[in-house]
Amino acid sequence: MPGTTDRRATVVVAGADRWSAQDLAERIERYFADAYEVLSAATRGEAEQVLEGAASAGRRVAAVVAAEDLPDGSGLDLLRETGAVPPAGRLLLSDSATRAGGEVQNGIQVLPARPDEDDLWPRLERMLYDTAPEDQQKVLVEGDRRDAAVYRVVRFLLLNHVPFAVRDSPTGQAGVIVRIDERQWRNPPLIALAEALHLTRYSGGTDYDVVVVGGGPAGLTAAINHAGLFGHKVLIVENEAPGGAAGTAVNVIDNHFGFPDGIVAGELAQRGLHQALNMKVEWLPACRAESLSTLEKRDAGDGQPPLRRLQVTARRDDGRPVGLSAAAVVVACGAAARRQGGKHERDYEGRGVYYMALPADAEQVSKDDSVVVVGAGDTAGRAALMFAQKSTKVTLVVRGTLEGSVMLPRLVARIKQSGIVVREKTEIAEYVGTNGLLTDVRLRTLNSLETLPVRAVYVLIGADPDTKWLQSAGVQLTKGYVATGTDVTGTAVPAYATSVPGVFAAGDVRYRGVRRIAMAAGEGAAAALAVHNYFTGRAQLLRMDGDTANAALGAYYA
Repeated sequence: MPGTTDRRATVVVAGADRWSAQDLAERIERYFADAYEVLSAATRGEAEQVLEGAASAGRRVAAVVAAEDLPDGSGLDLLRETGAVPPAGRLLLSDSATRAGGEVQNGIQVLPARPDEDDLWPRLERMLYDTAPEDQQKVLVEGDRRDAAVYRVVRFLLLNHVPFAVRDSPTGQAGVIVRIDERQWRNPPLIALAEALHLTRYSGGTDYDVVVVGGGPAGLTAAINHAGLFGHKVLIVENEAPGGAAGTAVNVIDNHFGFPDGIVAGELAQRGLHQALNMKVEWLPACRAESLSTLEKRDAGDGQPPLRRLQVTARRDDGRPVGLSAAAVVVACGAAARRQGGKHERDYEGRGVYYMALPADAEQVSKDDSVVVVGAGDTAGRAALMFAQKSTKVTLVVRGTLEGSVMLPRLVARIKQSGIVVREKTEIAEYVGTNGLLTDVRLRTLNSLETLPVRAVYVLIGADPDTKWLQSAGVQLTKGYVATGTDVTGTAVPAYATSVPGVFAAGDVRYRGVRRIAMAAGEGAAAALAVHNYFTGRAQLLRMDGDTANAALGAYYA
């Protein structure tokens, strides 16, 4: 993986006016989850300056998208004459009847000046796939985008900033086929893709100073402080991709220290991961913690407190178990999306029912597609507004009332001013589909049932803490969240410490935690300091690995 230096490839958009150029550039950046640096220009001269600047900075230009009629010249001439991008990376937006939808000389591809979403995104995906350098792995996904297996793979690639292209599968083929260079997988586990794409940084070891469960802002910050400041040997175990739930946020984060112009959540997550890797933190994605247990050495009469090692049992998504030993564990696994509860909901998960709304999802929506967003919080409100930019048929389903919800007042005001249909005191009673794909929902109000045709439903009603795996160790939970500090009953423990010595918690999984990215990062740093203080007097359990650890532990627990 790259370090903190921005090594993303560049995409240049030259529009007929500044607004249209910036709009398309922002949409491309959102669609590809900020995996590319996308720059806009309002004239041919500006575009040439941008291309020269990229070249002088040593940046690879992956694609140039140009309107045919630029204020100071021809977009076609710009594409013909530029040497900054391979022919396969040149796209002309033209309303010329003889060009739109075809190709012109030198392999320049053409779409209408205002292309349909169904044409634009597959074309851009393929262009970026074709222009990738020979030493970069190319990922081709085959299958129906609405198939659950395809959706799972595409989401994983997007959240990990992996360039890819999607093409329809042969008739009669179910599931997904993933091709990376000359290799091919059918319905692969995500860990297989992570390993093939070098997204893991795991030595295969079993003994660590600290195991961090969860790779969101809290977990990444804790790991960075452990490894960088205190020199601990650290492994992060993460269910899916860096950033956790925070990495899927659709809004620009504008309240995080150090980013005066804001930053996209996915890019912040990638920067955090790269920083952790630079600190020699190990990273194991597509792996879920299943249980926690302890092994303790009792007081030997020397007046020192009991010492213990913690055992984390995790499981990769290919079913293989991973056994880990640590002197301390930081629980930062956040929360899992909550289901709505309508009849047959689970039957259509990933097939029309989704629990996160990525910008790429909105870019797949056309004007006449009917989209339902369920929820009354900020996430649901932002998602509804995001989809409303693409579709005139967005419905927000709220169990109570919008005015009485916890949604930010400014979001409520924007929703009221938009064309979003708000269905208050309503819930989905049943999900209905054909051939395994969602087609309708039945909405229930106080006195009636109503059938509403839909393309997709996004259930964004909050999340439940992922803490069942902690019960085996007796970690105290409060309302399902991890109790820490003064919330732990019985013996007093430091802030961020739990009822089990050596186990600490930070972020959304912690009881009374504040659900904000900046706060989660701060809690991760504070938890790392709490762990460091816990290690005082327990140094003999630190920095063990391999045969040394096995021999020491064998003597230790004898």
